[in-house]
Amino acid sequence: MNETPTSEYDRQSQEHNWLSPDVLFGLSYEFTRAGQSLLDIGIGTGLSSILFHKAGLLIYGVDGSSEMLEQCAGRALARELRQWDLHESPLPYSPKSFDHVIANGVFHLFGDLEPIFDEVARITKPLGTFGFTIEEQKTGSRDDYVRSKQPGVYEKLVKETGTKHYRHSRAYIAKLLDRSGFAPLKQLEFLAFINPDEQRDVYFWAYVAQKRAA
Repeated sequence: MNETPTSEYDRQSQEHNWLSPDVLFGLSYEFTRAGQSLLDIGIGTGLSSILFHKAGLLIYGVDGSSEMLEQCAGRALARELRQWDLHESPLPYSPKSFDHVIANGVFHLFGDLEPIFDEVARITKPLGTFGFTIEEQKTGSRDDYVRSKQPGVYEKLVKETGTKHYRHSRAYIAKLLDRSGFAPLKQLEFLAFINPDEQRDVYFWAYVAQKRAA
């Protein structure tokens, strides 16, 4: 029997009880149909697309890591995988290419989300959905995040990697969705995982929004 390849990322996701893929699928499922196309932005090893694949959707994926994409290819769930720097616009897809787009556990790497929301709006078909997650910055939080120059965006320097991580307020997300032509359908706060290093629970918000008709 062939075994699905398991990466270090997958093992950490299991150890941290990372249920975000299940949450996003659960919120999105009623708006999808078998045979429809779905682009997973930041597909990684494919964890967020497995349930959509099992539900009969046609999976496409884009990610910046060749190693992650290699692991994802081993799962044989995607019709096409592309390596692409997700900070670069435009994304390598034509307008109105996909019925659905998801981005799960990705936006903490982006400060200004406006360009990627604009790209999602461009490549999503009218009445298609956009499902994504954010780690929200709560008022009074004391875990080293500070306000950035962008209103509604918070940042901190991760000393181990020398990179910045970001959080986004719900007001900021609401403004971006409206600006890019999406109407919110569902949103849910949930426990995403337990951070063993900092001994704290990490909560995310999951969103599903629908692109307005042209």
